[in-house]
Amino acid sequence: MKKSKNRSIGLLAAVAVALIAHSARAQGTLSYSTGDLLLGFEKSGVTANYVIDLGPASYILGLSGSTNLTTALSLGNIAADLSGTFGGGWATTGSVGTNVQWGVIGGTSKTSNGLFGLPKNTILLTLGELNVGTHSAAPQTYSNSAQLGINNQIQSLGAAINNLTVTANSTKAAWDSSGTWSSDAPSSGAFGLTYGIEQPASGTYIGPANSVLDLYELQPSLTGTGIYEGSFSLDSSGNLSYIAAVPEPSTFASIGAGAAFLALFRRSRKLQHA
Repeated sequence: MKKSKNRSIGLLAAVAVALIAHSARAQGTLSYSTGDLLLGFEKSGVTANYVIDLGPASYILGLSGSTNLTTALSLGNIAADLSGTFGGGWATTGSVGTNVQWGVIGGTSKTSNGLFGLPKNTILLTLGELNVGTHSAAPQTYSNSAQLGINNQIQSLGAAINNLTVTANSTKAAWDSSGTWSSDAPSSGAFGLTYGIEQPASGTYIGPANSVLDLYELQPSLTGTGIYEGSFSLDSSGNLSYIAAVPEPSTFASIGAGAAFLALFRRSRKLQHA
């Protein structure tokens, strides 16, 4: 009897701890900082957006190879959230205008250089691949003043989602009932750009689980184009992945030259101490 009573007390204590933990998590909020990459989802006819703060862009830019961001960033159950926002068929490709669309954007400091080693008003954004496996064409860059305007809109989005209550499935995501993400026209003239940052609205790759988005770094310039950094993909289970760009041959040559120099330097030191 005593053993059974102790077990009941232990069970009640465990339940209490779980409820407290769940309550604490449910009361958590998003904490946006300048330079964070924001991943937004929208669907025509649905006012609410689903927004994930992926954290500092420096982390993404520092990756190599392929990374499951859902695991690496502890993003939680994205699929459950997407189902709750857009319905259980969120990953299913349907007719034009009925699909969930997604994109990524972020901006550096508006006033000073040096954040992540990038010039002020550098913009990071995605473009959907028209044919999966073939990179999208590098987007144009804009003047510093034009990118300042874009950056202002990005940081206004960050301010709008900052302190939103996180979902029960993710500490990095929230529902934006005001539709701030979609109001910035991410599928067309996103954040004052002349193009959209989400996947194509028509064609083979219009469903979120079928599409691949290329990430570009846009440093302010009137004559330049964005630098390809890597690609995001999302599967029907809600796993977000990122594949970093493979360094150019010239980069490999520089790495090789540096390694060769280091080897010669070490050999010279060994001979000196022989």
